[in-house]
Amino acid sequence: MPDTNSNSEVLLDLAQPRVVAIEDRGRQYVLKCRRIEPADWLLFFNAITVTSESNGREVINVTDIDSPRVALAEAVLMDAMGYKVDGAERITDLPSWRSRLPIAHRRKLGEVLSDARPESSDELVISGVGEVISLSSTWTAADVVPGERITMQRISGLRHNFEAPSEAQYRRYQRAANRVKIVGGSRSGKTVYMGAHAALAELYDELIVSVAGYSVNGSPLSGRDAIAAQMDMHHKVMAAQQVFLPQSNVTTSIEEEAE
Repeated sequence: MPDTNSNSEVLLDLAQPRVVAIEDRGRQYVLKCRRIEPADWLLFFNAITVTSESNGREVINVTDIDSPRVALAEAVLMDAMGYKVDGAERITDLPSWRSRLPIAHRRKLGEVLSDARPESSDELVISGVGEVISLSSTWTAADVVPGERITMQRISGLRHNFEAPSEAQYRRYQRAANRVKIVGGSRSGKTVYMGAHAALAELYDELIVSVAGYSVNGSPLSGRDAIAAQMDMHHKVMAAQQVFLPQSNVTTSIEEEAE
């Protein structure tokens, strides 16, 4: 998968349909998806399950992100090519065709659609303006030519420039991130962790100043209002999360007391 840096004039176009190529048993399958809207992402985030349940003797922890990925894939899928179908010319001719795709294909599609991750740096550089976050994302296939093999691309250097959050905004994030719901009694209750995805998206809109590496219908994305309206919600959440809960290997040196 080629790694394309946004500084080389390749921009991630938020408005275009996404084309995802997956491979299985030596064959390539091409899946075309519509733009993922904020309502789709909210359903995805709300469906993520993180629970901890006690039955008095043991604690059972459950995490499920695969089911929401499958549901997201089915919600936005517009076309599927490359499949051999018994009794039909194309898989899209079948009733409820999206659910007829192999579950592994739908899960992989959902995984690709939700692929946005922070880029780490070997050096800490403090910005004089605020917070600078860089993401990379597997977005869509490049140079799609009918009949030819498709290669996915990863776009890196997707920069999000934020104002520094206020103390009140940090408290809002902490309250949202630490919300839990207790179902049942104290001896056999289930703890449901609610997540802070919606709060992070709101905080993104409040704090974002500018972005680099993104476009809408070929035009570079600029202006706070336009960024808030057009930015993919999953990218908002991933970027804002690095402001409020960054991936870090911060340590301290402790000298052991001599015996």
